[in-house]
Amino acid sequence: MQLQSRATARSRRKNTAVNLPSSGSKQTALKPMLKRLEAALGRDDLAQRIVLLDRPKPPTLTLKPETQTINFVVGYSGSAHSQAALDLALCAAHQTRLARPNPVMVHVVYVIDRSHPKTIANADRILWQARCLASEWRGSLNAHLRIGPVAPELSAVAKELEAEVLMLGCHIAKHPLVQQLADHVPCSVLGLPQYYRWENDWRS
Repeated sequence: MQLQSRATARSRRKNTAVNLPSSGSKQTALKPMLKRLEAALGRDDLAQRIVLLDRPKPPTLTLKPETQTINFVVGYSGSAHSQAALDLALCAAHQTRLARPNPVMVHVVYVIDRSHPKTIANADRILWQARCLASEWRGSLNAHLRIGPVAPELSAVAKELEAEVLMLGCHIAKHPLVQQLADHVPCSVLGLPQYYRWENDWRS
């Protein structure tokens, strides 16, 4: 499966995402990954359009950092835009495997509210859908089912896994979920480029 980019006039509009820091900043861990994505997708503006929250990655304590697993976490709901976020994560994971010796794992996290029985009943189907998408990329994927508020649960998984990034089906830094994550998430948050313009929230 290949992501299709749409170069339209809308892609030139003012970006609302958080810009990447300058090259002299310590917060540059995302740059190599984003440059690889730009090359793979044939775009030169991706880095400026998908970084919704930028967080410095803590230094690794592993004696052999080249053996440490690189973890990508995706907030997944089965919606079209969460599927696009998963595709983006799988693409980033594939490019990272080509460039680095580390094992790379993608984790999808489906958070359900126990007060909504329908979401519980759909959990198996939604996570099976994610595994099917991952199989098209022939990538490694772990599925996580969590119960509780979305932002704290996503943040908890990202922290447990020492995630490289958390990816969401959002396209602006002002999205309510991104705002809720700002005080908790331990890693950078990536969304979808502006030319993916869904009007509903990430759970729709």
